[in-house]
Parts: sequence; C-alpha cells; structure tokens
Amino acid sequence: MRAFAAAVTLVATEQTGVVQVAVPLPLRRVFDYRYEGAPPVRGGRVKVPFGARTVIGVVVANRPPQPRRRLKFISEVLDTENLFGEKLLDLLIWAAHYYHHSLGEALQTALPVALRKGKPVTEPSRSHAIRARSPEPTHDREQSAQALLLRAPLQARIYHHLRGSGWVDAGAIRQHFPNSGAAVRRLREKGLVEVAVAVEEKAEMAARAAAASVFCPPTNPITLNPPQQHAADTIGDCTARFGSFLLHGITGSGKTAVYLEAAQRCIANGAQTLILVPEIALTPQLVATVKERLGDRVCVLHSALSAEKRYHAWRRARQGHAVAVLGTRSAVFTPLKNPGLIVVDEEHDISYKQQNGFRYHARDLAIKRASLENIPVVLGSATPAMETRHNAQQGRHQLLRLSDRPGGARLPRINFINLKQHRPFDGISMPLLRAIQQRLAQREQCLVFLNRRGFAPLAQCYHCGWQAGCARCDARLTYHRAGERFQCHHCGHASKAEMACAACGERILLLGAGTQRLQHFLKKKFPEARIRRLDRDQVTTQEKLERELEAIQRGKTDIIIGTQLLAKGHDFSKVTLVGIVDSDQRLFSVDFRAPEYLFQQLTQVSGRAGRATSPGEVLIQTAQPEHPTLQSIRRHDFDGFADHCLTERRAANYPPFSHLALWRAESTDKTAALKFLRHVAAVGNRKLADCRLQQVQIMDAVISPMEKLAGRYRAQLMVRSARRSALHQLLGGWVEAIENDPQARRARWSLDIDPMEIF
Repeated sequence: MRAFAAAVTLVATEQTGVVQVAVPLPLRRVFDYRYEGAPPVRGGRVKVPFGARTVIGVVVANRPPQPRRRLKFISEVLDTENLFGEKLLDLLIWAAHYYHHSLGEALQTALPVALRKGKPVTEPSRSHAIRARSPEPTHDREQSAQALLLRAPLQARIYHHLRGSGWVDAGAIRQHFPNSGAAVRRLREKGLVEVAVAVEEKAEMAARAAAASVFCPPTNPITLNPPQQHAADTIGDCTARFGSFLLHGITGSGKTAVYLEAAQRCIANGAQTLILVPEIALTPQLVATVKERLGDRVCVLHSALSAEKRYHAWRRARQGHAVAVLGTRSAVFTPLKNPGLIVVDEEHDISYKQQNGFRYHARDLAIKRASLENIPVVLGSATPAMETRHNAQQGRHQLLRLSDRPGGARLPRINFINLKQHRPFDGISMPLLRAIQQRLAQREQCLVFLNRRGFAPLAQCYHCGWQAGCARCDARLTYHRAGERFQCHHCGHASKAEMACAACGERILLLGAGTQRLQHFLKKKFPEARIRRLDRDQVTTQEKLERELEAIQRGKTDIIIGTQLLAKGHDFSKVTLVGIVDSDQRLFSVDFRAPEYLFQQLTQVSGRAGRATSPGEVLIQTAQPEHPTLQSIRRHDFDGFADHCLTERRAANYPPFSHLALWRAESTDKTAALKFLRHVAAVGNRKLADCRLQQVQIMDAVISPMEKLAGRYRAQLMVRSARRSALHQLLGGWVEAIENDPQARRARWSLDIDPMEIF
C-alpha cells in the first residue's frame, strides 16, 4: 500500500496542472488530481487512483497549480469532449448541491452503463438493414403474409412497419420495437423480410437519414379546438427564452395534442424536445402517438430497455439525430445537442421523485434545466400538485386551462355505493355487479380498479385471531392464489401458503380482496366475458404490457381489472364504466399528502371512462360517502379541493408554505437507528444555535410508521424551515459533520430533501 502511494504521489511542478474530479462514491466532495500535457476537458471521464483501486471519475473544474501539495496523477484520460454539455453539467452540479448528495454519484446517474464502466464513446454499427420482401404485395401475396402472421402480433407489426419503406436500419427497428430480435429472425425464416449488408444499402440509409433531417409536418395534422390552440400558441411564442407553463386540463381534454403541437414548432425551428412521463406503462401508446406526429426520429428512454438500447438512444439525443426524447424520470439528464422545449406530463405524479440513492425530483430539475437552457417548460396535469398550483397562483408558472373534452365528450358521472348499505362479496357490491352486467349487455368495456395485488390481503385464524405476518417487516402477508403462496409486498419474501393456523392449527380465513380475487369472482359471474387483469404479477415485461394494452384498444376485452398501471394516461375509447372497489385506503393516513394523492388517483382512474362519444359512469365503493375529499371528486371540483387543501397546509405550516428535509436511518439493531438520529438532532441543534436561524425547526427523532422493513429497523428525523435558503444553510455544515462523525457507521443513513412520502 505504501509503495503504491509512493509511486503515484509526487510533488506538483510547473509542468503539470491540477483538476477537480468527482468520483462515483458516497462522498460529498471532489478530489484534486495532477495531469501532464493538455488539460483534461471539463465533463470528460478520467481514470484515477483512489486508495488501492482505480475508479472512473468526471472532471468538473480546473485548479491553478499548487506546487506544495502532494497529489496523485490521473491514470488515463478517456474523453476529449464534454459528455454532458456545459449547461447539463451545471444542472447536475447544482442538483448534487441542492439534494446534498455525492456529485460523483449524481454524474453517474446521467451516464449510460457502458460509459460508467469506462468504455469508449463509439458509434454503434449501422451496417445491417432490413426490408420487407414484398413492399407492394399483390392481393394473393398479402393473404399469404397475413396467414403467416395470424398468431404473431409483434411480427405483424414489424412487417407492416417495413412494407413500402425500402431498406430500414436494424438499429431503428430495435428502437421502435423493443425485444424484436427473435421476431425479425422468425420473419426471415418465413421469407417475409430480408437482412443485408452492402455499400448501396448503407448509401440508401444515409440518404433516407439526410431526407429525414428536415422536419416535415404530418399529412393528417390534428385540428386543435380554441383552448388547445391558445395554449399551443402561448407556449410557441416563448422561444429562445425561459418560460414555465402549467397546462391544467381535465382528463381527456387533449393535453397531449398541445404538447405535440408545441413540439412540432420547436422541431421545425431546428431544436429538440424532451418529453417526460412518470411510468413505463404510459410509453407504448404515447410512443405511437408521438411518432405519428413527430416522425421516426424519436428515441425512448426508460428502465425496461437494455443497456445497449439506452446507450444508443443517449447517443442519438446527444448528437442531435433524435428530434425528440420520450422518457421516464432519469431522462431529465439526457444530453441534447440543441434543446428547445421540455414537457413534464402528469407533473403531479410521485414517480418523478427518486426514492433511494440520489433522491432528486425530475419535475423540479426539468424546471431548473429549462431555466439554465433558456427554453420553455410545460407542466401538464388534470390534478396538479399542491406545490405547482401554489406556484401558479404566485405567478411562477403561467396557467393555461383546458376545461372541456374535444368532440363533445363529457366528464363521467360519478356516484357512490355506500358499503354500509351494500355489503360487498369478494370485493364487488351488488350495485356494481349490476352495472357491469348492463355494460356487457351493451357490448361496452368496464374497468374495475383496485390498487392491491394478490388474492387476499389478510389471512387470519377465526378461532384464536392469529394473522399471517412477515417475519422481516411490520406488515401482513398477502395470499396469492397463483402458486398458493404468501408474499410480503414490501420486502418480496414469499413462502408456501399453509391453510392451518400456525398458533392453534385451526383453518385460517382469507379476508379482503385483491385483483386476483376480483378476477376469480367476475369469471364465475360472467363466464362468457373476456376478462383481462393488469398488475405487476400479471404484466412482467414491457412487451407483455404492450400486448395487453393493444388487445384492450382493439376491443378484445370486456372487463379490465387493474391497479395503478391503468390509473392514468391511457385512452381506452370503449370503456364506459369504471368501478373503484376500495377508495378508503388513504382517507385516514398519517401522511399530510394522503388526501392529495387520493384525489389525484381517483380522478385519474375516473377519467378513463367516457373518453369517446358514449357517456361514462364511475361507481366508487366507499364506507365514507360524505367525506369532503370524495365529495370534491364526485363534483369534479379540483379547484375547491385544492383551495381547502392549501388552507389546511398553511394553517399546519406544511409545504408549499414551508420546506422539509427528512433524515432517515436504519439498522439491524432495534435501537441503533433511533439512537443515531437523536445524536444527529443534537448535532443539528448545536449548529442551529451557532447559525441563529430562527426559521428552522428540528423535530424529535421518531420511529418510522413502518418500523421494520426487510429485516432492518427504521427511524426518521424531520426538519422544517420557513425559508428554503435557511434550511440549506443549516444542512450544508450539518451533513458534513455527520458524514465525518464516527457514529455514522452505526446505522445506514440518508437525507431526503423535499420528501414526497413520510413513511
């Protein structure tokens, strides 16, 4: 160890320079390294010795020579250009500082896996091209092709995509149709496509790419109604300058059409558009819509893609080959050659908040990035977050409203089924059952929503009261009929389900309902109905999700049973009835945001009904029909609910009228986490007294609402401040003191700025 250090640690001379490097370790500081020759570029990767190993860091700044310091040399310079771009790099540095997180880890978040491992930035091969063997088939050949593709929907989609297109780059096909390798091989075996490598084919692809570089408006543009046109014009007028817009439109009001109209104008001016969505489940239908309007030069980024596909999309965006990027949370860090517009769809969604590691909020960073890039940002939602609504009221966002559905469609009629009067059987009450039966008779689709997987959430002994609980968490086990198992939905632990009580041996009862139980019950009641269940147990891959959604769109389903996978963003034109099985889960929660989340979720899922010409109806099963939140949902009264919610928050001094930080700690020792956070509070109170920041309040350390999770005991410490600047002034020195404190090794800890869930 000493010999190694001596070999790489030399006294700096006038012929060498010094740079600051951020390394991918949980350390909230950067490190100085020497180099010889030309200075490494800011934003480029370097290999550097760190202790006894070599790590890949990113250069963030140059420093003047310091001849009296003993510094290690950079081992290897990997890049000759800034991988991020100056403004994106500035955003990441700002974000690491704001969220009090390691800059090295934050920078790693923005890099593809291959680059994190030190691989060179190389152009992926474009040597393979694909085309349909029969670009303009005769009627007989068309019938033959259809017969070969009858039971292969993915192959059929690829084949029809290729017809009449000539040679198409294989990489573009993989981008447009994820997991398409096997399907292309089968198409080759059937003689429907050919794959080739030739100079002429490459030239043809290059010519097609050059032709596509000029944006051409779609041949069938959507006609916007006056409110949509006003919104698109207002956004379009904000070019080459920062502007923040809140597009508040009811469900089904055509917010996506406004996004795409604004994106078309942006692309026509030679700039790129970044569109963020909260869930992977929203991307299949939206990808098709976006590509129809913006062309094939759209790349997609989300966690279900392979590392290679994510890298390919990252390169296309960075080099300007993609005119638009559509992605989930981490896509906010995608480098763009010429950014012109950022859109955050469903901006209220909690999925935009990273809940572990680098705990950033993608919506907030999108606004900050737009400010740095001097471009407009659009936040869209039917149920804006309370912070966003308050900011609009304060003039920080320009409010644009869409109050009607295009084409004369109306918001669904919402009614309650009082569970005190109509006892449900296997989760479904008789009024809801009759409503489903009526819609089936009219050949219309029904959606039954329950945000609870499995068959039964509680297994209990009637004789002695014993309940099946998780040994690793403070949680009950859920019974899953598929596989006859008990499973914990918090830590994932599963075991074979024994139907005899572990305490007294009597038979246990399965109480409550999950999506599996609803499916089992409705199959018995409607044996002829085509029932499709969409939850995380049933939909295990992105490809399967796309198939399920396509089947629903084509009308091959009568009853859709689902969790929050179906709660937002989807346009099911044939759904006229939505049944919400359990609306009371969040009515009485310790989280001050619970009413807001409930309103958003039920409004979003209700919005799936009646989106076409047929009127929609929503039936909500509840034991609390008079609850103010539910009454606001019934009246479609978001403004009234938001005003009441903000009044309560102001009185209780909760966000957006204050700013929060949450220390969390966990340990296998039952008392260690709480003891550690009490020590953290003591350190914080001393610093608070030194800084004399009267606006900041450090609360008592407490046990988390769910104390035990995955075998670890948890505690938390809340910090609240009337001013954001005062909170960060305190946290800066406080975090540094805890990071260097020997007691920090006794528990695993983290700091969450602007926490979205208190659990």
